[in-house]
Order: sequence, then C-alpha cells, then structure tokens
Amino acid sequence: MAELQLKRAKILAADAIGDVIAHWGFRAALGRVWTVLYLDLGPRSAAEIAKALRVSAGTVSTTLAELLRWGVVRRVWRPGERKEFYEAETDFWKMISRVVNERERFLAESVGKRLQDAVELARAANADAEQAHVLSRLQQLVSFSVVAQTVIDSFVRSQTADFQKFGSLLDLATKRRA
Repeated sequence: MAELQLKRAKILAADAIGDVIAHWGFRAALGRVWTVLYLDLGPRSAAEIAKALRVSAGTVSTTLAELLRWGVVRRVWRPGERKEFYEAETDFWKMISRVVNERERFLAESVGKRLQDAVELARAANADAEQAHVLSRLQQLVSFSVVAQTVIDSFVRSQTADFQKFGSLLDLATKRRA
C-alpha cells in the first residue's frame, strides 16, 4: 500500500511539474521525465522511465534528447551495464539561468532589433504629427527592450539566487498546510 501511494505521489508531482513546463511553452513530457529522475534515489534507464510514466519508449527517447540538450539531465554509466542511465540536474539556478540565457535573451534581442528597425523606418517617413507620435512611442519601446535585456543579462551573470529570503515563507506555507 505504501509503495502504491509513493508511486502516486511521484506521478502527481510529475504531472504538476509537467503543467508548469507546458505553461512556459515547453512540452509537458519534459517536466514529467525530469521530475521522475529528480525524485528517484538513483539514475534510471529510459525503459524504467517509460514504465513509470506509462509512455512509449519513443516519447522517452525524444524527451531525454531534449533534456540533455538543455542540460537538465545527464547520462550516467554504470560499470558492467550496456544500457544508458539518466539522472536529473538538481541545481535549480543552473537550469533556470540556462533557459533564460538561451531562450529569453534571444527573444529580447530579437524584439530590440526589430523595434530599432521600426524606429529607423519611422524616421524616414514624411514628417507630420502622427510620425512624431509613433517615433516617440517606438523609442519608448526600444528603451524598455534595453531594460529587459539588461535585467536578463544581470540575472544570468549573477549566478546566484538567494533562496534564504523565501525560508520564512516556506515555513509559513508548511504550517498553514499542517
């Protein structure tokens, strides 16, 4: 009975993290597979992951390849074993900063460049009241995109996250649930 409850708890957590990951625009399977690995005592094979989540070997294989690319899962070899095993990255800061660095920075830079191009186009337009208004608003948007890029760069460069500030909040949340 206890073993069944533990399995249910793991699947419930995997589904919850899958929902969070899907909300951020990734496939839910990424969060589900990562969570199974994160909660396990040791590395798991792809077949064990597929069995735990009741998904196909192909789904697990594709998902593991993507998780490896993002650096949130790593291969682990066991002496004497022919198959590959996987374990989850447990450093949340490392995972989040990598995604922010690769994904959000790219978006911020792309938006900034397109907004700057829009400013140049607006400057070349015939001068009238609408042009001045549009140019002013576009320049405000460019300024905001520069701030966004600066915040992203600062976040990634800091390489630290002070989770101690959240300690009392976590304590409070735990007490409220008890």
